[in-house]
Amino acid sequence: MATKDFSAVIMAAGHSRRMGRPKMMLPYDRHQSFVERGVNVLSGFGCAEIAIVVNIEGMNGLAGLSPAWPDCVRAVVNPFPEKGRFLSLQTGLSGLKKNCPVFIHNVDNPFVDGKVLHLLASHAGRADYIRPVCDGKPGHPVLISARVASDIVLEKKGEGHVRDYLAQYAQHFVRVNDPAVLVNINTLEEYKKYFPE
Repeated sequence: MATKDFSAVIMAAGHSRRMGRPKMMLPYDRHQSFVERGVNVLSGFGCAEIAIVVNIEGMNGLAGLSPAWPDCVRAVVNPFPEKGRFLSLQTGLSGLKKNCPVFIHNVDNPFVDGKVLHLLASHAGRADYIRPVCDGKPGHPVLISARVASDIVLEKKGEGHVRDYLAQYAQHFVRVNDPAVLVNINTLEEYKKYFPE
């Protein structure tokens, strides 16, 4: 299985109101922000393309980072993030050129791990929607088939919940022994819990 047969969308277009600052810019460690961490892991896995979906302010934030992104990375703007995550996902998928399965990574799920990516990828083809499960709870990132990615791009409504939309497809859950797949950081208190100063 060639890792180049996979792409990724990093969802980072939200306004981060509960956090009070853009979550994608939060420090993961001294060397990388949340969004840089996501890019580093996904590109290290070997994704052919990575689309980072941001709002207009987020595009300015990325420019301020001035990272040496790999050539496979591009940022795309969702000008209407208030319309919800489905439009963000549709925007991100529309920015990809390769027809292949796609990882959906939320920037506020910072502990994306190469081992989990490889495990999910090893189950590609078993269903249209692959998701890790830990202790009976579904986590992130998820892997959608090329067919689902294409369907989302062509969907005319462009609204609603991503989870509800994906429920119409065949699903396959992969058991992992990694509670990090369940971590979602939305507030400063949650951030400090995992990233104490």
